[in-house]
Amino acid sequence: MNVPTSSPADLALIRQALGLTEAFSSWPAALLDRLLPASRLGRHSRGALVHSEAQTEPEILTVVSGHLMVSRVKVDGSRAPISVLGPGLVIGIPRGMNPDDEALYDYRANDDAVIVHVPARIVFQTLDSEAFLWKAMAHMLLKQHRQMLTTVVDQLAGNLSRRLAATIARLAQVYGVDSSQKSLRLRLSQEDLAAMLQASRGALNRELGVFEAQGLIRAEYGTLIVLDLPALRKLAGAVEEPGQDEVQT
Repeated sequence: MNVPTSSPADLALIRQALGLTEAFSSWPAALLDRLLPASRLGRHSRGALVHSEAQTEPEILTVVSGHLMVSRVKVDGSRAPISVLGPGLVIGIPRGMNPDDEALYDYRANDDAVIVHVPARIVFQTLDSEAFLWKAMAHMLLKQHRQMLTTVVDQLAGNLSRRLAATIARLAQVYGVDSSQKSLRLRLSQEDLAAMLQASRGALNRELGVFEAQGLIRAEYGTLIVLDLPALRKLAGAVEEPGQDEVQT
């Protein structure tokens, strides 16, 4: 794959972004530098396809800013939204380790996003040449696997009211907002939210109406405005944990 020449400013941002992630923070500077010639910084507008595992070679993505919607790509080419991924996450390690896996995902910008793209083969060549690097990578993968299970349980277990509250609370965590703020805007269509919860649009709209009547949220086109995050967390029965509760694919 031909990689466009990156500007010095982009290379500096790529290196800084990688070094701040859990996956790469333990890498010596010289090894991080090995990734730079093949890396690129992508600036993606809202709705743009950032990466599709069904179309291109495996890549390791790092979210610098903005958010990505991750979707499962079905056999017929349709997409099933799963979750929103936020800044600091490293995506694509499992796919890079098993490129023949039948499970395929794609990633679209849920808002304007800046993403570091690194060919997976370059990352794994470096990992294999310096085996000590695998420890931090394995720790990150195990942590994100646990978070993935929590995400699935939140979205699929219990009644729709609890699942909706848990999902909105988790998305608030992804967007980096704490309980002290009075409101929070989540860029998310009701169609995507219904798909994530495996609920009908009608059932979701009724539940959103209940939440609005209770003063928990306000729904606008393509946006959810969170008005009472502590109450949503209480309804979800969620126990707050440090770190970002998100899915790794």
